[in-house]
Amino acid sequence: MQEHRPAVLFALALAILLASTSYPSHLVAGGRGPNLGVNILRPGSDGRSLVVPGQTITIDVGVSNLRGDAPAHDTALTVRLPSGLSLKESRPAPDETETAKDGVRLTWNLGVMEAGAFPQMFDLDVQAAADLKSGTALAIDASVTTTDKVVDDGNTRGAFVLSVESPAAALIMQSNLDSVPLTVESPVDFTIEVTNLGTVLASACVLKMTVPAKAIFTSSDPSSSATSGNVVTWELGDIAPAQSQSVKVEIALDQILSAAAYGFAPKLSSVNFKFDATTATAVFNPDDGHLEIARRPEPAGSNVAVALNVPGVEYPGVLPIGRDATFEIVYGNFGHAPASKATIALTLPKGLDLVGATPATAHSNNNDPSGATVSSWDLGDLRVGESGVIRSRVHVTAIGRDGSLVSAAIAAEGKDVPSRQKTAYSLQRAAAQSDVGVAPAWRRSPGTSGGRPARWILIATVALVVVAALSIVHAIRRRKPNA
Repeated sequence: MQEHRPAVLFALALAILLASTSYPSHLVAGGRGPNLGVNILRPGSDGRSLVVPGQTITIDVGVSNLRGDAPAHDTALTVRLPSGLSLKESRPAPDETETAKDGVRLTWNLGVMEAGAFPQMFDLDVQAAADLKSGTALAIDASVTTTDKVVDDGNTRGAFVLSVESPAAALIMQSNLDSVPLTVESPVDFTIEVTNLGTVLASACVLKMTVPAKAIFTSSDPSSSATSGNVVTWELGDIAPAQSQSVKVEIALDQILSAAAYGFAPKLSSVNFKFDATTATAVFNPDDGHLEIARRPEPAGSNVAVALNVPGVEYPGVLPIGRDATFEIVYGNFGHAPASKATIALTLPKGLDLVGATPATAHSNNNDPSGATVSSWDLGDLRVGESGVIRSRVHVTAIGRDGSLVSAAIAAEGKDVPSRQKTAYSLQRAAAQSDVGVAPAWRRSPGTSGGRPARWILIATVALVVVAALSIVHAIRRRKPNA
């Protein structure tokens, strides 16, 4: 316990300080006086609130006047142990011990606790009864009092609840093999970690890795204790509750997997790794110590990709003539190495004019025989996982009869993985006249800016037709009497 005391003191002081600052500031800063605090924790490497029937554990109680600006007189600490917990030893010993039907009450007379005092520590070795059932909750309560009026009594009480669990070892495995690059061109390094999440010591632990047929085990730290066929074994020794042992492993993939890595194999089968951890401890569930990871081989190098979107339009794939549209180019490096000197090119066919872009373009030319304009951006080097968005504002003056095909392409120097995501396309068509509220004849009439003159001509024509019709009807009615 002594080697943990500085860390425990700091943890308790920090906990009391944080707890006291969680109350309204006017309660602390608005008055003067002692500001006592109490906190409970379990010291050592296993701070979990778990206990096994018959087990003895240590509980630390800290009392402080850390945030007080006046001394606390006649200070007393009271700790109540519930039925099912018995006190084996206390350091220092309590001044008073009172046995009650619901447990044991322990009291320490602390006298004067000066302003700003750091926690005083009280170590309690408590033992759980041997007949406790799994799932039982044991609440340890602590409170501190003084004859003075404290600034805030919200910190003067604390509790620590122990949960009774069955004695058993529980080996759980984790590995970053599911996230590291699984490439054929270079060795694959990953870590296997075995943790005992049980309540008792896992003795004589053994880890076994079953390597798939197309992978080769090359080395590890610590070194393996045995290798038989495709099974590699490590002897990890004892693992205490809440403790871990890790192994760093290096493997290499067979070159035959290169075709699968680049998508040329008829069947993209995965390679499966199996891990098993066992212990000599009698109470142990072997299913907890089993882990399988299936991975497909991946190509090495960078892997730049691009996508093209047109947000904000009323109808996807439709652009109204005479208006602006925004083309979003989303790009990124989704490979396993930095992308060197990445560039993006946006090709706009005739009738789509680039008005502005964020960020600004580096180059632009319209030398294409079809009248298309190509604008480009220099992205520089892209880190692994780095991505970004380029927004280009385009004015729509005309759309081709079969639509206008916009494309965005990304490229990088060096070893970049070939893929279909290097170029993105967006086929845009002109908005239907009913969509924009203008008849086709109006929009296509030459010399009618915005359709307004044609609109007045049509209105006048309709009016003349109506007047003529009314005149004919009136004439017919006048002739009927003569008939």
